[in-house]
Amino acid sequence: MVRRGAPAIDRVTEAAPDVLVLGGGPAGAAAARLLALWGHRVVLRTKPHPSSPKLAESIPPSTQKLFDVLGVRGDVDRAGFIRSTGNTVWWGSEARVEPFVGGARGWQVTASELAGVLLDAATAAGVMIERATARDGAADGVEAAFTLDCTGRAGVIARAADLRLAEPGDHTVAVVATWHKAQFDLPDATHTVLESYADGWAWSVPLGAGRAVAVMVDRRRSNLARDRAAREVYDLEIQKTTRFRALLADATMVDGPFGWDASMYSSRRYVVDHRLLVGDAASFIDPLSSAGIKKALASAWLAAVAVHTSLVRPSMRQLALDFYAAREAEVYRAFRTMARRFLAGAAAAHDHPFWSDRTDPEDHDDDRADVEAAFHRIRQYDAVRLRRSDEVRIETLPAVSGREIVLEPRLVTSATPQGVRFVADVDVLALVDLAPSMGSVPDLFDAYNRHAAPVGLPEFLTALSTAVARRWLVIDALP
Repeated sequence: MVRRGAPAIDRVTEAAPDVLVLGGGPAGAAAARLLALWGHRVVLRTKPHPSSPKLAESIPPSTQKLFDVLGVRGDVDRAGFIRSTGNTVWWGSEARVEPFVGGARGWQVTASELAGVLLDAATAAGVMIERATARDGAADGVEAAFTLDCTGRAGVIARAADLRLAEPGDHTVAVVATWHKAQFDLPDATHTVLESYADGWAWSVPLGAGRAVAVMVDRRRSNLARDRAAREVYDLEIQKTTRFRALLADATMVDGPFGWDASMYSSRRYVVDHRLLVGDAASFIDPLSSAGIKKALASAWLAAVAVHTSLVRPSMRQLALDFYAAREAEVYRAFRTMARRFLAGAAAAHDHPFWSDRTDPEDHDDDRADVEAAFHRIRQYDAVRLRRSDEVRIETLPAVSGREIVLEPRLVTSATPQGVRFVADVDVLALVDLAPSMGSVPDLFDAYNRHAAPVGLPEFLTALSTAVARRWLVIDALP
């Protein structure tokens, strides 16, 4: 096994692996570890001497579930990453200090340091590390049943096969520097900090003894001369801010600035024969979401599940790969929508093409409003009769069960052809089946918790309101 700091093998010469993973970032290390733990022979190819600058990343508390699935929560805890308690936001006309719900804590990391932790965990699971540069997605003599492209924005397979799709209207450049100061004037030093300004936005997370501070700009829209150096661009953009300009007063720049492309993109296809695009090699979401690492790890987990299923149950191969591809496309659409909504909050306060290019006037959260309206309707009645809608049908469709993709019953409508099984951890099949025989919401809640895995009342009400909003259940009120 190869440990960090120990020499890696130069070339795999033993029997052909089941899986070749290209890229040793968080996604590649995570997928490789899972597949090795599940009994497969895995080779991971990573750069001999990674040269990328340290990119700070904010990881939300919900990522803990993925760390648990990977079996690395203890490794992450021992790495000593800064634990974040929330966000401080100056966005559009709003100023907010947002602690994470329930006192939860996230992590502030660099992608390279997290990758180091996960690579150690991968080698401990039996992954063989090959120190070599992937070229145009070629296996370079390593034959494998499956190849995972986890090479991030480089996307060696994605680019070679001309699969990458740029997001229209999004040409974002991040210019990043590291600053040091005895004490930054913030409500909480662990917070991720955001500020929008006339033609861009700024972002900061703690990094060691200092803070990484980035400005997000668009050279087409921000009147930036192409021949200006990164430092000049960076200084000009910081001067456009209000809060960040004050935050950096008397601070010392200790590293950078350097620029990198932060534009969003997706892929025409996410699976080509035996090759899967994973993490940032598949798609890249707006850094506003602070979910880049979480998305990459989730993509790695699902890719590992799809490949494992294909290897142990060949009859499920096409269903498993199609399921992975569909889910990758769905995740990108969901994050794109979320980013557009958040950007729209600044667009209302900043009349500039930078913002209008990144918002969609037709994009609004109808589903959330409908769920809230359904919740208030349900609360009006002491007694309520619910019946299953004629639009609902139950079909057998692919779904994840443990480490495999299986066929299981799902609730299907014309609006959800992919099927639904759980909402807020509530089994909607059981909910829709039990609802018609109950005369009140409390009775339905008690019956559900007797017949299915128990859930809390808030989760139950969320699922019930969603079922009514989406017309899986129809209300017939009783006096």
